[in-house]
Amino acid sequence: MLKLNKTNLQRESDEKKKAAKKHSGTLADSPQSGRKKKAVSGKYSGAGKSVHGVRGRTRKPDDVEGVYEESEEYNPSSRSTRYVESTLGIKSYSELAPYLAKEVERVMASLLEKSPDELKVTPEFICELHKDAFEGLFPAWAGRYRDRNVKVGDYEPPPYYEVPVLMRGYCDDIEFRLSSLAANPPAPAKLIEAFAFAEGRLLSIHPFRDFNGRVTRMLLFSLLCRFDMPPVKLVPDEQDSYETDEYLNALTEADRMDWQPLTEIWRKRLGLEEGK
Repeated sequence: MLKLNKTNLQRESDEKKKAAKKHSGTLADSPQSGRKKKAVSGKYSGAGKSVHGVRGRTRKPDDVEGVYEESEEYNPSSRSTRYVESTLGIKSYSELAPYLAKEVERVMASLLEKSPDELKVTPEFICELHKDAFEGLFPAWAGRYRDRNVKVGDYEPPPYYEVPVLMRGYCDDIEFRLSSLAANPPAPAKLIEAFAFAEGRLLSIHPFRDFNGRVTRMLLFSLLCRFDMPPVKLVPDEQDSYETDEYLNALTEADRMDWQPLTEIWRKRLGLEEGK
């Protein structure tokens, strides 16, 4: 019996090491480590060219891989060297990145188990995504709208006191856009426009004190799951300056309520030809 227990312990240790291999840290000391974790591994498989059709909920945990990035904002600034108080102590963002990445991965894996009806876009759903991923590190404000004005680069998001109303309108707008697609296979053009709006508008509202980029990617992943679409990479390649600049420019235009540049990026993400 003792020998069997040692074998089991060794197997569990090996599995934990494999799960942490992708990142420079582990969740061994994470305040969330007591939670049940999903097995998320494998290589990002890329997006197929088919946008609709019956796929029979064929998604698997591997689909989580590669659809998010550890960096919160796509700006090579000194952000990663900033320090923030967390339940692990005062840490830099780069030190917290492995923990944040694992928690985002866990939350996205949990979305795979939900039905389309459970993935409706509401303020409560978005706040719960944020809370579930970040409460272990930031219990005081995870899942709560920001209580202060902020500035993101040269952009000033709406005042904090407008956020609740803006988020309600945002969620109603998305559901209205998607409601016409529920009964039939989604028309690529309309669905892509809805995804572009969902991404750009949430980032421009900037509802939370931090990690708005991550919560946006979790929401987008939930929409891909809801329509049983192939996973797509939601961040530009850091080594590709053209791709990065294109995305940043699209976000800037989205701040001005112009969704067209992001719409074009979504066409590329889904492997669609321009204009389809």
